[in-house]
Amino acid sequence: MFYWLIVLAAVTALAATTFTVIAVLWLKKLRETVSVTLTESAGQQIRTAQRLSEALGQMQKQQRTYEQQLQNLAQANMRLRQDLTSVTSRLEHNEREHNVNLADRTLH
Repeated sequence: MFYWLIVLAAVTALAATTFTVIAVLWLKKLRETVSVTLTESAGQQIRTAQRLSEALGQMQKQQRTYEQQLQNLAQANMRLRQDLTSVTSRLEHNEREHNVNLADRTLH
């Protein structure tokens, strides 16, 4: 009976050792898989961040272009208003002169 007890203990120890070895190997493989997955994910996030950074740079460049165009349009608008005021003043001046000339002709 003692012999069977030793055999049972040996089989149990062998099973526990085998289970432990298999568990360690499985955990090692799992760690490698997780590591690869995390590395790939980090790489994708870095590439996404780079693309977002490039897109943001392009948008900022476009914004500066639009701001410059808006400033140019504002300056053109100001010049056109000044020209319009000048033309209006000349027309009013010419109209007054024309009315004075008409008044002079009717007096003669």
